[in-house]
Amino acid sequence: MWLEKGIGQDKRWFYPISAFLIGASITVTEFWTMFYPHVQGYFGLDTAASVVLAATFSGMGVMTIGPPLAGIILDKYGPKINFLISASSLVLGHSLIIKMLSLQDWSMAMYFWYLGSFFVGLGCGFFGGTSPATIGKWFPDKAGTALGLAVAGGSCAAMIYPPLVASFIKTNGFTGKIFLSFAMIAVIFLIGLGVLFWKTPPHDWMPASLKKKSDTLSAKPANLTKDYTFQEAIRNKMFWLLCTCFICAAFSSMLFVQNASLIILEGLSSTMSKEDILTSVIPSFVSMSAIGALAGRFGWGVITDKLGGPWKTLWIVYLLPAILIGVFYLSYHSKMLIFVIGFLLYFCNGGAPVVHYAIVPHVFGRRHLGKIMNTLNAISVGVGMALGPYIGAYIKDATGGYYWALITAIIIRLCGTVLARIGLRLANK
Repeated sequence: MWLEKGIGQDKRWFYPISAFLIGASITVTEFWTMFYPHVQGYFGLDTAASVVLAATFSGMGVMTIGPPLAGIILDKYGPKINFLISASSLVLGHSLIIKMLSLQDWSMAMYFWYLGSFFVGLGCGFFGGTSPATIGKWFPDKAGTALGLAVAGGSCAAMIYPPLVASFIKTNGFTGKIFLSFAMIAVIFLIGLGVLFWKTPPHDWMPASLKKKSDTLSAKPANLTKDYTFQEAIRNKMFWLLCTCFICAAFSSMLFVQNASLIILEGLSSTMSKEDILTSVIPSFVSMSAIGALAGRFGWGVITDKLGGPWKTLWIVYLLPAILIGVFYLSYHSKMLIFVIGFLLYFCNGGAPVVHYAIVPHVFGRRHLGKIMNTLNAISVGVGMALGPYIGAYIKDATGGYYWALITAIIIRLCGTVLARIGLRLANK
């Protein structure tokens, strides 16, 4: 059957490498924030919340709806169907935004903006709900390294696309051709790499190195945990502790990331023109931060394996960004410090998704990983991604600045740090 055809165990590193390439090609949600000022300018808007609300709809697709559906399909049929759905959704989403740019009235155009952002997020969500879980099934060993490489592709997209998009907008204006290109690229990579070559291993498969260890000890390898069913997982207190941790991390992260371009505008507006900030600083910042996130995602994956598991790393990737968000606000009037602190912030923040993806199979096993991982992420990360950007923008509009929005992000991030430390103690026991 075509659903079972694909790359086998002897070339399993194809999966994280190809996930990197696909992610680098389609994950436009990583730099969606750079479009907000252009949408504001195109429709002559003064407030931020109505534009940034698109991040809530995108977040619903990326985490709340896409991954749980993808997990159910993945565990039953494998990854190919999900990649087809991902490609179709991305084409639809970008097409709706192209339609938005043919309108002049924001009261009508905003519905195309929200719906298009949702379907773009849904397409990325089906990919995000498929690739890490599939790679988790192929890599019961070296999960941190493999998943770090896989999810780093999204950061690579945010490194490559922004300067190209900024250059295009400066020359040709903010037009639908940008989103048409995104749609075509998504189809090429999702079909050409995902549909043709991806599959899942048998549920009881393990790599040769773990088989040898198992044969030697006449027992299950120590680094393979019990395979929880979905029902067993949601009755386990670790599921809900991780759920709360993920909410805190996603809320604070997305509050900052999806408002980053507007935060920079606020900080530099007293010393630079808006045009210079939009055409040079923000695209450069997005690319620079993407380099930091790319290094962070792969780097924290390796660190996780070196430190002895994701529980020992989770609280660290929560604490450091909380500190750096505060430092960023204190220095956001300086162009140079924006780049330096932004790089460090995104490097540390980039570790969170890697550790999240690694910790779920570490705690609950691999057999039902699609449903467990994606349901956990949908409840937790989905809530954070859906609410964080809009609440941050709403606080900004209500108070006239981003100070209290960023204070909120820091407090919630520190709450996640405390819970991660509690989880570490429970795991050690």
